[in-house]
Amino acid sequence: MRILDQAMEFVHFLGKWLLGIVRLLALRFDRSPFKTVNSVEEFVRTRSSYIAQTALFGYLKARMGTQFRVLFEDDVFSREIRRAAARLFGSCLADLTFHVVCQCRLAGRMTDAEAAALATRLFETGLERGLADYPDKDRQVRMEATRRFNQRLVCINWITAEDIYVTFASSESDLVRFAPVVDEFKELDREIVMNSIRFRWRDVREQARRRLDALSVARDWQEASHRQQ
Repeated sequence: MRILDQAMEFVHFLGKWLLGIVRLLALRFDRSPFKTVNSVEEFVRTRSSYIAQTALFGYLKARMGTQFRVLFEDDVFSREIRRAAARLFGSCLADLTFHVVCQCRLAGRMTDAEAAALATRLFETGLERGLADYPDKDRQVRMEATRRFNQRLVCINWITAEDIYVTFASSESDLVRFAPVVDEFKELDREIVMNSIRFRWRDVREQARRRLDALSVARDWQEASHRQQ
């Protein structure tokens, strides 16, 4: 009975994931610009979730083939997949946050402190909402994501962070690192898997390039910050 309950829980999770993918596909046809911090937060959060889940599930399905169906029956493995997806989401969220904030900093001539504060707001809000359905009992995933983000933020060079090969390196390597696949296969698959997530990021960056009104977002953040002082 426990196995059946766990299988149903995973089916429910997969159903919500598929629904999320459908919603994200619908959002791709939305051409309205991002002019506020709130609109950017939604973009960063939803696209990060999309990249994390499609990249991870795509890799697992390609590696396992028809054996992918065992996930609906294996309690331990299904739990590991959810954990891996949550951890990868944290990496993707940090990467895209830094990429977007770089554009806002440049356009709005923001100080490093203002850029860091905006990045923190986007990441913390995105993490809270993006992992809202993740079990509260496992706080380690949230704590790990926050710790790694803060480590990057302390050391960030906003000039070099504009280099996409620097900014998005974390999620590329973490896709391989977090995937519940044996190390031997990870080494064999590394180059192909990292190229697959690079390809997925290209479309997201193009959306950001076309729709992000970086100056308006920077001013929105600066005005909100001044009101709070």
